[in-house]
Amino acid sequence: MSKAELQKLKEIMKVLSGIKGVKHSFYLTKEMREGLAELERRYPSIGPLTVQNEGILACLRSEHVACIIKDKTFRGPPHPTVVLVNDSGEVIGRELLPGEKQPKGPGKTLMLGQDFVVFADKRASKGARFVLPPVPFKEVEEMRGTCRVLSSSPSTPGDFYLRKKARIEDDPKLASILIGFDLS
Repeated sequence: MSKAELQKLKEIMKVLSGIKGVKHSFYLTKEMREGLAELERRYPSIGPLTVQNEGILACLRSEHVACIIKDKTFRGPPHPTVVLVNDSGEVIGRELLPGEKQPKGPGKTLMLGQDFVVFADKRASKGARFVLPPVPFKEVEEMRGTCRVLSSSPSTPGDFYLRKKARIEDDPKLASILIGFDLS
């Protein structure tokens, strides 16, 4: 790795560490990446529904992967981080963003808990599954010399695994986010 690339990685880590709500930040090692990929690939079903953490698997294919451990003061995501899709890939439910109310519209909606809405008029199927898509991460996207930036949250077992490997105390008030990116 060149001196310029090392400098850019240090600069990115400095930006990540300085974001409000970030308590810890580090780069994933090869061992962490492999272990997390294995955990996320075999995430158990929730009853008849499977969970596909597409965002984490996409992050892990990036050239570099940073992890931040954040608290509740960290900014909200720019779009839903969990969607429910049918076997055709049509969104039949989604997470509500912080402060967002139950959508009003032509079709019926059903709330699951306080922050997930199901569109009752959409066609469900036996192949329905929860998908955690990749999410943009503006603080790294806006940095010169980065490209293909995306982020995602690992599953609960993945979050625990990363903290254990990084020797960070398991605190239920904190959560991890991975940021995958390439250098251009």
